[in-house]
Amino acid sequence: MAFWFNKKDEPQKADSSNVQQAPVVPQPPPAATLPEEKPLLKPLAKPVAGPMLKAVPPSTPPPVPASVPAPEPVGLKVRPKIDQRALYQQLMNGLYDAVLILDERGNVMESNLRVEEVLGYTHDEAWDLPITTIMPGMNRQLFEHLKKNLAEDHHVLIDSRCFRKDGSSFSGEVGVCNIMFMRGNNMIFTIRNVERRKTSIVDFKKLQGAIENSLSPMFICSTDETFTVANPLALDLLGIQSITDVKTVKLTQILPNAADMFAAAAKGTISTETLVLNRPDSAITFKLALAPIKNSDETIIAVSGSILLA
Repeated sequence: MAFWFNKKDEPQKADSSNVQQAPVVPQPPPAATLPEEKPLLKPLAKPVAGPMLKAVPPSTPPPVPASVPAPEPVGLKVRPKIDQRALYQQLMNGLYDAVLILDERGNVMESNLRVEEVLGYTHDEAWDLPITTIMPGMNRQLFEHLKKNLAEDHHVLIDSRCFRKDGSSFSGEVGVCNIMFMRGNNMIFTIRNVERRKTSIVDFKKLQGAIENSLSPMFICSTDETFTVANPLALDLLGIQSITDVKTVKLTQILPNAADMFAAAAKGTISTETLVLNRPDSAITFKLALAPIKNSDETIIAVSGSILLA
């Protein structure tokens, strides 16, 4: 390719006959013009001449005094989450009775701490222990009968002789009911030692029998002089129809001259005096003996009396 220029920039027309035409080279089409992108951030404004301004921190609320309670959240109160296992253990070990939970075979699968105190078995020793070891009278037939009654929502109370680990025994009061535990219905036995109560009842019945069969009139009064116990001879002598009626009568209503004697006995003095009981048809002379009755802590709870006919 050749180019020609005129001298000193003076334009001259080239002879078209002698000038060769430059070949035309095809040019690519102009690229598509994209829209001008807007900046994401606005340019900062030019600084303004003047005094410097201090930055102001965001305002914070004043502290709440400790004496002012925080406001309660609006809406329903959320119940605190309870450890069910810990609650179960505290409940079991807080019971006064010895508790045994039995499986369908009648073997112990759970127990509380009172079992060791009442029966002598530790928690591990009581595991899988047959109930017949503790209650020999609880045979298979009786056990199945219990299950049937409990299935009908009956609650059962059993008086049974219960045996400890060391072979000794006691009179036990056993409550039986159903409980949902682990894999289904189980039976729960609550055992209470009632040996002392049973012994007291037996002793009272012996004493009651001795009083009723005595050849002398005998009675017992509460500390307010009201009759509580009287044998048939005492009822006949005092003119009282039945034991029910005697519990509404006071000793001094029948024997007014025995008031001082009774007051002394109610304070702990044993005394004997000769008295006269005036009846519509006759006068009866007898010796009356009164003595205090004390409980285990030496508190006077009643006064006993016996009569010796002259």
